[in-house]
Amino acid sequence: MPLALAGFCACGGMRPLRPRIRPPEATSPTNGAVVVRVKIKGGRFSAFQPFSATFQRLGPDGKAEEGSIVSNFRSQENVYLLDLPPGRYAPVSIRYMQQNIVHDISLEPKASKDLAVDVHPGELAFAGALAFKVGGRFLRNAALLDSSRAPAAESSALEAALLDLEATLWEDMVSRRLSDLGPSRDPVLEKGKEVPRVAGGNGKFTYVDVLRWGPSVRVKGGLEWREPKGHARIAAVFQTRGMEGFVPAPEQLRQLRTVGSPEDSHRVDNVKFCSRPGYKVRYTTYYYPQGTMVGSLVKVYVTQTLMVPEPEGVFLLHYRAEKEHFERFYPLFDRFQRMLVLRPLAPSHSPPPRGGE
Repeated sequence: MPLALAGFCACGGMRPLRPRIRPPEATSPTNGAVVVRVKIKGGRFSAFQPFSATFQRLGPDGKAEEGSIVSNFRSQENVYLLDLPPGRYAPVSIRYMQQNIVHDISLEPKASKDLAVDVHPGELAFAGALAFKVGGRFLRNAALLDSSRAPAAESSALEAALLDLEATLWEDMVSRRLSDLGPSRDPVLEKGKEVPRVAGGNGKFTYVDVLRWGPSVRVKGGLEWREPKGHARIAAVFQTRGMEGFVPAPEQLRQLRTVGSPEDSHRVDNVKFCSRPGYKVRYTTYYYPQGTMVGSLVKVYVTQTLMVPEPEGVFLLHYRAEKEHFERFYPLFDRFQRMLVLRPLAPSHSPPPRGGE
């Protein structure tokens, strides 16, 4: 059911504001951020992109404090309010432009209150995916057709945010939020056709081949994908108890803490994957081709390993690439990772405790 909106402003003759080219940096590690995804439909074939969003901070009693805060970055349909002190914030209006005329759509108080979000220290909050319809003389009529905070809507907004906020502090916030949401089960479309989901690891996990590196190669307990020019590899492996060479999760965790080279941090991050606790580490290795003197010829590789303890064993996801190509292929690996789904746990099982102990 459409929600009516109150308030409209069209200002002609204004010099259009230029959007910020790069997102602002954080001024405090305890500040957070908000992203809202906005679609504005005009006539039958017209659509407008949002220019900015205005928010108000809500007090402990739920009432709006004095003043307002305008978003400080936008890209396509995503509008961002970055570098926010912790608190509760509600969107109150959306601005867009049409032929150098500024239009403001004001949300009704109830709609604004329903869309309020809590910003926690160092975290990003999703204020929803909003769909508006504007029309009438001078586009004076506006309505909020839909608002959604469903995981699929949030994942879509955060996928775009990863590109918008690349190489900034905010990128890490987006990645952590995506990890909390878990892998996407939404269908992947290519040229209008759905890319099938495939089972691997003897049915222990399913994946969508978004890599397009060619057929996978069977390895013990799973599959491996190799970049055609040999610059990168990805392996998804499910090691079960009783398998030859099986290493229990606690021992693998101890190994992860020491793997790599002296210059590595040897930091193991606690993460979530498919709602299970897991561990992630990134490390460097050096390879000297046989028959060469140490130091004369060397290849440097960077590897990221995800380990998830399971009742039946351990799930491992490896991404390994030549150092100079690691960042180049990482976005593709990250997308592949977020489309990979572990088989649901049986009702009698709960995720193993940290370390698999």
